[in-house]
Amino acid sequence: MTFKFFITPVYPYGNDHYYHEIICLAEGLKELGYKVFSNHDYWWQPEKNEYLLNGDLSEDYDVGIYDYRFVKSFEHLLMRPGYPNFPKGKKHILIDRNDWIAPFWLKEKYKIFHFIFAGNLFKSQKYPENVHPWAIGLTTRIINNIDKVYKSEEKAYTIGYNFRVPHNMRKHVLENLQKLKQPYPIQPAFSSPVKIGEVQLETQSEDQLYWQTTTKRHNPEYFKLLERHAFFLSFGGYMEYKPILYQPYSITDKIKRKPWFFYANYLKRCRKDLSNAMFVFQHDNFRFYEVLYSSSVPINLDLESWDFLLPYMPRNGEHYLGIKKFNFNDFEAELNALNTNKIRSIAEAGRNWVFEHYSPIAMAHYMLSKL
Repeated sequence: MTFKFFITPVYPYGNDHYYHEIICLAEGLKELGYKVFSNHDYWWQPEKNEYLLNGDLSEDYDVGIYDYRFVKSFEHLLMRPGYPNFPKGKKHILIDRNDWIAPFWLKEKYKIFHFIFAGNLFKSQKYPENVHPWAIGLTTRIINNIDKVYKSEEKAYTIGYNFRVPHNMRKHVLENLQKLKQPYPIQPAFSSPVKIGEVQLETQSEDQLYWQTTTKRHNPEYFKLLERHAFFLSFGGYMEYKPILYQPYSITDKIKRKPWFFYANYLKRCRKDLSNAMFVFQHDNFRFYEVLYSSSVPINLDLESWDFLLPYMPRNGEHYLGIKKFNFNDFEAELNALNTNKIRSIAEAGRNWVFEHYSPIAMAHYMLSKL
């Protein structure tokens, strides 16, 4: 079976030109022995001195895999009547991180895709039959760089954090965690930017190149920071008033949300748990998988109690520590009940679990199991 990937050289609707999910899937398929190529060269690997995906105009493939940024960029051409850009007799797959609460694949015309693998789904919601849960997962770059520093740093029994994006949920949770009476100090753990010279990408150091091509997500100092803290905050996403509705909101949707808006304000005034009036979206994030694979214990929202749907669900208390709803007092008690053996056990179990379920080969196996 041959797979062709479709990606944009540059994404015109934003500055995120790093196609992580495509890299993960292509690496896994190649490791399994499948032939892969793309519509243009992508993902230069300095350690191998070659591209992961070589560009080829050939139509000789069995399965087309489309990154959501490619589809969004060329939707006006791809979704024309008759779908002339989708060759008949081939399987067509869309990979969508689904970062916001406005999935474009709910449109009828997206049934042209035999399979849509989308992140940030909810268990309680009904989706079209061709939609399956997806996750960010690990790539070889992440695995190799964490392996280089794994257990190499002196471990402090502290809780580290270094959020790149100030999501409103992150702010709410961090502020409440800082109020808890528990034995593990919460400390910022920020890394310095990788210095970039005036040389061509192919002649830069591995770290310099990856810093640029991952849009500043790669940093060797960051991987070391993960090893220095017993715990690392790894939650992300935005809080929104219930019910779970997709944008753009209609007048009816806005009316449905008003009672929950007033209820949330009441809970704030009474200093009660806000989660009864809220849901969280865009929870899936790179840091969760990076911390799981490190020797640190991830602290995240409890995935089950927040209704999140992933291909494989880690277990709270076994692979990570999860905050159930916004019950911070209960989480305080859980932190105070931990001992060093339990902390090490969670960290090691999480590392083994995430590699088994979210390595490139595991993600490729998951996709192939649906074909």
